[in-house]
Amino acid sequence: MNALYEHTKQYLNQLNEIPSLASLTYKEAREIRAKLPKKEAKLADLAKIEDRSISMRDGAEIGIRIYTPHGNGPFNIIMYYHGGGWVLNDLSTCHESCSRLAFTTGQIVVSVEYRLAPEHPFPIPVYDSFDSYLWVVQHAESFNGNARKISVAGDSAGGNLAIAVCQLVSQSSELQPIHAQILLYPVTDLSFHSNSYKLFEKGFGLDKDVMQWFSRYYISSSHDAQNPLAAPLLLKDFSNFPETLIFAAEYDVLRDEALLFGEKLSVMGTPTKSIIMEGIVHSYFTQNHVFHEEIACTIQHIEAFLNDL
Repeated sequence: MNALYEHTKQYLNQLNEIPSLASLTYKEAREIRAKLPKKEAKLADLAKIEDRSISMRDGAEIGIRIYTPHGNGPFNIIMYYHGGGWVLNDLSTCHESCSRLAFTTGQIVVSVEYRLAPEHPFPIPVYDSFDSYLWVVQHAESFNGNARKISVAGDSAGGNLAIAVCQLVSQSSELQPIHAQILLYPVTDLSFHSNSYKLFEKGFGLDKDVMQWFSRYYISSSHDAQNPLAAPLLLKDFSNFPETLIFAAEYDVLRDEALLFGEKLSVMGTPTKSIIMEGIVHSYFTQNHVFHEEIACTIQHIEAFLNDL
């Protein structure tokens, strides 16, 4: 393994001074995060950033944020689902990164503010993610998007939701296939026993007990924990997925399950590329004040991947 980068160590030193989420209730965790100093987002130069509200199957409204690059369009689209263990975070969490993603790729990015657990446990975030995808398919023309080329992307729990959307789309004979899948250190398993869980159990930005904390809020029963929409490594058939790009952070409890998911896709015939981002930790893609260069590198990989499709 490579050594942790110095800026990664400094980031972890600051992070480890904050009380562990596992010692808090979800309300306390949200309150503490709300009080943390806000980092100024340095947004990329785009034609427009627009917030909209859209309706879900149960009549609830959720927010989406549409990042449109300069140009004539219609633009291909990337659906983006933020991380936060299905319990924390919102559109602001990935705001800067989504703007950079739209700018570099020249594609519209649609960021989704799915509802959070425990108020809205599994499968509500899954269906919010899927319903927002359906909305984009139906309304892409209204924001100069190309409904025939929609990719899904997400980090951590958001990567988990992106995989769930791919599953639901692949099960439909009426929906067009998703163009591509881009997963940043995704949750693919809820057993918490991989080797990377042992190596990085505590002190590397996402502790094992914190992942278990998230899971307890998101998953209501042992039956749900065995559902591939929550734990996609349990899928029996990995053959009907779009071409996939996976990023794993080298020092992350989720590293091995992300890579194993990529291996299973490859074995079943889905073209898949997995990249280990060396010297860094979980959540790097939305920590622009620390991992600016690593985010730029990641987005360049995404741009090349999409251009080759």
